[in-house]
Amino acid sequence: MLAPEGVSAKKEALGIGLGLLASVLWSLTAAGRIGAEWESTLEQAAKGQVVTLTGFRGLLGGALDGFYFVAAAMVLLTVWHYAKIRKDSPSPGENVHLRAMAMPVTGVLLALCVSLILYAAYHGVFSENREKLNEMINRPWEAVENGGGDDA
Repeated sequence: MLAPEGVSAKKEALGIGLGLLASVLWSLTAAGRIGAEWESTLEQAAKGQVVTLTGFRGLLGGALDGFYFVAAAMVLLTVWHYAKIRKDSPSPGENVHLRAMAMPVTGVLLALCVSLILYAAYHGVFSENREKLNEMINRPWEAVENGGGDDA
């Protein structure tokens, strides 16, 4: 019922799951970039150097691109399902659209949900790190402004 006759819905679900897993693993590049920025910024600040911070979009980069590929693959899967239905039966029946669209729509929805969850998680980590960096960087300036660094 979830795929055209002769097509294994279980195999398609496994393929979609593996695609999503690969996308999640690929998305970890964003976590790596956020961590690398954290370390380099701490090092620069400790040396008294000017600190430049990368925006969230720059750190995210193409980390969620795997989910776009999964969604694009679902379009191709839909085309293949309709071609299979048309080839195998001259009168497809009443469940033709359900059989053709069930797995691809599920794949797109899962890709969307997982990518949004990861986007929110990475943005949360980014925001937390950015707040800590701002506090650390601004601490010496606040001391100067409050008269702690003024010897005159």
